[in-house]
Amino acid sequence: MSAERERGGRLALPLMGRRWAGVVMITGLVLVSLSQPVITDVAMASTTSTSDEPAIELIAAPANSGIVRPDGSASVRVTITNTGSVSTGDMVVSLDIDGSTVATPDDLTQWFGGATVSIETVPAATAPVSALDPQASAVLDLIVSDARTVFAGPFGARLAAITVTGADAPADGSPLARDRTAVVWVPDGTTAPVAATTFVAAIATPGESAGFLSADVLARYTAAGGALTRTLDAVAGRPVLLAVDPRVVASIRLLGDDAPADAVVFLDRLLAAPNESFLLPWADADPLVTIAAASRPVPRPEGTGVVTVAPGAVDETPAPSPDPSDAVTIDELAQWPATLGGIAWAEAGLLTAAAVPVLSDDGTSVLIAPGSSLESMAPVQQVGDVRVLRTDDVLSSAARAASLAVSQQRFDHAMARVSAVLASTAAAEPGIPVIIPLERDQLAGTGRLLDTIAQTVALPWATGALASDALSRSASSSAVVEPAVDDTRVAAARAALQAEAADRAFASIAVTPASITDLRRLELLAALSVGWGDQSVDALQQFVRESADLQSSVQVVESSTITLLADRASLPVTVQNDLDVAVRVFVKVEPDTTQLRVLDTRVETLVEPRSQTRARVPVESLTNGQVDITVTVRDAGGAIIGNPTRVALNLQAGWETAGTIAMAVALILLLGFGIIRDVRKRRRLRAEHA
Repeated sequence: MSAERERGGRLALPLMGRRWAGVVMITGLVLVSLSQPVITDVAMASTTSTSDEPAIELIAAPANSGIVRPDGSASVRVTITNTGSVSTGDMVVSLDIDGSTVATPDDLTQWFGGATVSIETVPAATAPVSALDPQASAVLDLIVSDARTVFAGPFGARLAAITVTGADAPADGSPLARDRTAVVWVPDGTTAPVAATTFVAAIATPGESAGFLSADVLARYTAAGGALTRTLDAVAGRPVLLAVDPRVVASIRLLGDDAPADAVVFLDRLLAAPNESFLLPWADADPLVTIAAASRPVPRPEGTGVVTVAPGAVDETPAPSPDPSDAVTIDELAQWPATLGGIAWAEAGLLTAAAVPVLSDDGTSVLIAPGSSLESMAPVQQVGDVRVLRTDDVLSSAARAASLAVSQQRFDHAMARVSAVLASTAAAEPGIPVIIPLERDQLAGTGRLLDTIAQTVALPWATGALASDALSRSASSSAVVEPAVDDTRVAAARAALQAEAADRAFASIAVTPASITDLRRLELLAALSVGWGDQSVDALQQFVRESADLQSSVQVVESSTITLLADRASLPVTVQNDLDVAVRVFVKVEPDTTQLRVLDTRVETLVEPRSQTRARVPVESLTNGQVDITVTVRDAGGAIIGNPTRVALNLQAGWETAGTIAMAVALILLLGFGIIRDVRKRRRLRAEHA
């Protein structure tokens, strides 16, 4: 760097960094004299602080995907941000590299996993950084102008650490922040080994709770800037195995002519894509959480699976219907020409040895699983009857971070890790298949996702490959490493499964039970989706709440005190049905005392959708007085639907007979009085004429 550029960079820092919470760019560095290698234990530095201490965020991004050659330089761009509430003091940032030790895949796993690692470092570069105000940032490049002064030995990944310390801190003082990265040393005359690389990307809509996607939702996802369209733009025709959510396909087809034009175009493009593909469970439901919760595979859309859309309601969630004249089956709607079958995609945390045979019995023959869940490091493994494609956790995490990066600095930071892990993996076994699963709880934008895929396969030690090629390799016998299971999520899934079972029992009162059960099954699968990410428990709990609302949608309408004036009467009971389907229920009345006898304990009642019906229960009053009764609505098997209702009755037994006699006596007296009066009147008239 020229003296002019160095001087300008140093002046800019105090002038800008102390006046504005902005970004300061330093294009220079100070290159230190090389010393003897130092063996150090490198641990991740914490950036937490008290209210009166600065907090530093440090991001180190090697240039050119971390590729270093003998005739070039090694450059690392460093971003330092004061995320605390007080100003930092003057600082020093330094780059230390273990330039001669080839990092193995296990070394990189430990290094990027945050473990304390002993490395033989060489101080490579250092530079001063002036104090930063809260929320201010400084960006600088640490450059080793002659790579041969730091790097030596054969091809492979090298570990590097970037440390920020206080300018006045002692040499053995704790750093303010530290970041870890790695570069790849490529000596002259090296023919880099190559890894056969395949990405896995979900064509799904994470975080959607509906059984089917509405027209509005599809329009949002498949518009020109929509997440599904951006994802397809990035993956079509590239070395990406597509994991297709049948809910997306079925929802578009279900709407037919009413489907958004962009959604139709998207589906046509997806069908035309040359990528290999497989079908996910409906809504990308987690294939492992139901096994952990209830020792059963993820449920499938079941029953008749017949669905239809009410005319004029295409923008609302379609409801299942039993009418075969205006419907198609779910299987027909979700039909997809997948090139690979029997594949399940597992995330870390729930894969257990007990889950493998359950998956196998359910039709899974191939499992994509994280390396942390497996005993072997082999790329293709055999666990029981299931062939497993192993993924590298660190590589997957870095690729996901790159595809979702919100800045170029974060993208370069992640891609340097991708490059180093791939180089190390290829060096360990040239030609090895590498499976890189991308994020499932959010969809990446075209720019970053496309750049991640393109930049990865453009690396000298990576080439695009098909997943089927990996499956053609011989498999190594292996076993599952038992995980620390997320009990909270498992418990939430168990509650959701129980709620759906209760929904099915409740649905027996419907004239067409499939109108309820088919859709609730799809909504259960949506709640079980991997796409919820950190909100998975919330989604499952919401499903349970919706089940409670559903099961309370048929109720006895509360009533005030009812007076019965006859010995025998019909007790009126009003039943409310808030469902969109007619229900057939049985009303049962149970008195607290023997003052009232119920003549029919099971009064059948048909209640039309969104309406009320008055059932009449025949009863007999045995004595006068007050009596409380319990009124319940039940299904054909006698199970109570909804909550029991308490009603007070005022009984006036025998009042009708006494009243009738009194009225009869009154009429007789009135008639007798009239006759006597008429006789007297006639006698008086005769006497007058005599």
